[in-house]
Amino acid sequence: MTTFNLTAEEFNLPLKRTFTISRGSRDEVRNVLIRISAEGVTGTGEAAPNHRYEETQESAIQYLSQFGEFSLNNPFDVSELVSAMEKAAPGEYAAKAGLEMALYDWIGKKLNIPLYKLLQAPDRKGPRTTFTFGIDKPEKMREKVEDAGPYPLLKVKMGTSDDKEIMDAIREHTDKPVLVDANEGWQTFDKALEMIRFLEDKNVFLIEQPMPAECKKEMRKLKFKSSIPLVADESITGRESLVELSAQFHGINIKLMKTGAISSSLRIIHAARKLGLQVMTGCMVESAIADTASALVSLWADYADLDGHLLVAENPVKGLEVLPDGYIRLRNIPGLGLLE
Repeated sequence: MTTFNLTAEEFNLPLKRTFTISRGSRDEVRNVLIRISAEGVTGTGEAAPNHRYEETQESAIQYLSQFGEFSLNNPFDVSELVSAMEKAAPGEYAAKAGLEMALYDWIGKKLNIPLYKLLQAPDRKGPRTTFTFGIDKPEKMREKVEDAGPYPLLKVKMGTSDDKEIMDAIREHTDKPVLVDANEGWQTFDKALEMIRFLEDKNVFLIEQPMPAECKKEMRKLKFKSSIPLVADESITGRESLVELSAQFHGINIKLMKTGAISSSLRIIHAARKLGLQVMTGCMVESAIADTASALVSLWADYADLDGHLLVAENPVKGLEVLPDGYIRLRNIPGLGLLE
């Protein structure tokens, strides 16, 4: 049996710019930094709670306080911790993801092996990541295109009355492929279909969560009519029926802060493949710690949206690398691959 000591502290990250989506704006994210220690080795994790799922920094820290000291019969069996976390309390999946992340980091360091090797990933190089534009006025798009610099794929937040003008403004300055994320912002079937038709000739390669998650019937119709692949985000937490989602979407966006674990995320990906679903790995606005864990999952994905760490003003660690051509790569060092 191995006994771990855990610390969970406020991890407030100022952003480079105000970040706006259809649900609101923020200049800072309030995450949680998690460290677990045992046998002279420390593992690091991060929780990025989201109000959309009724989670906050305070609720995450409160949940994690149950694990101030915890023991595992087999510290290399992640499922033992996942089971204990589920029994401790429902919900709080960001906190659960951060704690499991820290254990994975500990395991890799303890065994002196990078996790991508331990988990037998196909490679340490993953898909290209997008670079995200928060919602802003059309006249700000030139500045945002310049911010995107060398990144070859863009992600544009939509869900406002300015959506068409925003896209037209972007196309005045770049022809880079774009992923459009409406964050449930197109409230009716007619509006969603209108926007899809508008975007058909705008070099848009994916549309993420065009309608609210509860609009299941409308999404089934929309998938049939859409010429652009539709990807579930708010519609998937990892606890829904993938068969049902496959009738509404062409793909799913896996986020650790919603699934609650690297291990469950990988199981979801394998199940999604059997249904012919495309897979994207996404993130909340978070530091390089959590983004590196998500990058590990992305090694089995088709697409990646792992730029959360690029949006914060300062990162406490170096983690995943974004190569000049936009591909992401994990560092060849033990654990998650963090340089602290």
